[in-house]
Amino acid sequence: MNAPRDLDPAPIDRPVDHIDSDDGPRPPDPEPNLVDLTPEAAGRIVRYIVTSTLEQGVAPNAVVALYADLAGEVDAVRYADRRFMLREMPDDWRNVEDRVVDLEAGARDRGVDLAAAWRRATGVAMAGQDALEQLARLAGMPHRASSGQRSARSIFDDPDDLDALEAEDDIDSVYERMNDRQPEMLDLASDAQTRIRRFAIEERLEHGLPPVELIDLYRGFELGGDERAQQYLDRVYVDREPPPDWLDVQAEAGQLVDMAEARGRDAGRLFADLLRTSPALEPMVALRLLMERLLRQA
Repeated sequence: MNAPRDLDPAPIDRPVDHIDSDDGPRPPDPEPNLVDLTPEAAGRIVRYIVTSTLEQGVAPNAVVALYADLAGEVDAVRYADRRFMLREMPDDWRNVEDRVVDLEAGARDRGVDLAAAWRRATGVAMAGQDALEQLARLAGMPHRASSGQRSARSIFDDPDDLDALEAEDDIDSVYERMNDRQPEMLDLASDAQTRIRRFAIEERLEHGLPPVELIDLYRGFELGGDERAQQYLDRVYVDREPPPDWLDVQAEAGQLVDMAEARGRDAGRLFADLLRTSPALEPMVALRLLMERLLRQA
């Protein structure tokens, strides 16, 4: 009679370390965060978050375009899936959104439409640049690292410490002359933006200002070491090629002139009186406030 066959695929006397451990279930891989992605993929996602937050949503084809940009980046696609497929809100995604909201509020206080500025900037901005750094500059709150003072680091190293990173940034960089291109208004330090906007408004409201006013403006920037602000003014008064943002400010001031004259009022006096009583008002905010008041008088 034949002996029975051994049906046990792994006899009990077989050493345990010979058993194939791959046969059992594996624990799931941890979900990726922005810091786990390549800088290029993280940058594309952050740029999407910035745009979506400023525009309060984007068209569905923008999501399709994002996935197309992330093709080949497995972890980046998995991260996007967390938001769009699993309907999760990753903590670092929310941190970026909160940062954008804060910058937008600060820009609004300065009379800057950050969403409109971002739309204009994205048409010419380099895709490899840090999106939050660009946005902070547009908002008038530069967020740059000084290459000579510290090594490059990601903004995602500690999303809760973005304000501390800003404090370490070299603010002097916004005073340096730009060599790669001519500066726009939003390339300047926030104080320079305020002073130049006020000068541009008053020049239009007063139908021109005495030359000494322009000399004083230049001298103030020279004493403060702000070469970039002087470079910007040179575009207007030396090159005689006012940049579009200067023309936009004066055009809006021109609207106030027309509205005031139609009601028998002097726009220059209205503007001066408002800033005298409320000196903390940003010039563009003051300008728009006066336009609202005049509209109510129609």
